[in-house]
Amino acid sequence: MQSQRPGPRERGYAMLAVVAGIGVMAAVAAGAAAFTATRLDTLEAETTRARLIAAADAGVEIALANLTRPGLASRWAIDGRTYNESWGGVPVAIRIEDEAGKIMINRIDGENIGWLMSALGLPQAQVETLRDSFDDWIDQDDEPRANGAETDTYLPRGFASRNGPPQSVEELGDIRGFTPALVERIARVATVEVNGTSFDKRYADPLAIQVMNDGDRNSPDVIERQREIAGQRPALAINDPADWSGRVVTIIAVARGSGSAQAQRRVVVEITGKPRQPYVLRWGQ
Repeated sequence: MQSQRPGPRERGYAMLAVVAGIGVMAAVAAGAAAFTATRLDTLEAETTRARLIAAADAGVEIALANLTRPGLASRWAIDGRTYNESWGGVPVAIRIEDEAGKIMINRIDGENIGWLMSALGLPQAQVETLRDSFDDWIDQDDEPRANGAETDTYLPRGFASRNGPPQSVEELGDIRGFTPALVERIARVATVEVNGTSFDKRYADPLAIQVMNDGDRNSPDVIERQREIAGQRPALAINDPADWSGRVVTIIAVARGSGSAQAQRRVVVEITGKPRQPYVLRWGQ
């Protein structure tokens, strides 16, 4: 029997099927290529992020090594100056802050808070609210001040006024008027009392000196510290080994990549002065 050759219509259908098949295959290939490119971009971003985190971690270790050197004269300063280092080709900016040189919020009252808020440039009405609310938070009664807030204000949120000093900087966020953004600004120059130490102005931020003393930004102590930071006079060094023992410092290490990419490590450590365990980690993120 002689086979029939496909007619024009059948040949057209076959051609359409081939073209459709090629289109499907092309779409699948394009999708796979796009997925591969996206995956490669993700892997590159993850790799970059990992390198930055590792560099920031290394920055903390570099700071610890320089804070615990046997020779006191060679140790890094704890007055907030920036040390520029590098790890694996990644630049790392490292800063060390003396916790005893910060505003100790568990030792101050609303008057100090008012000085701080004014120094931060807040309007007077807001300053008065924050000042009175802070005083109401730490006092022993439940009678609100003119611009303050007591337990009745906080009960809907599930807690009461502490009736005592704040136990952390973050606790300020519970007090009326203290927004997360404001608490973040305060946290840069504030802490709670550590190891029963008193405020130490030698390595403090000038703003902390202003708030912890008398609120006068033109006081001699503030001006002298500003001159030290500006390099107009030598900063004091810690020459007594006993002065290092028990000192608590914050280490901030920021590793920067291309563009805006960066990773930060922030840890609080206590310098022990003991050769076998020269420091103790108190907190880190």
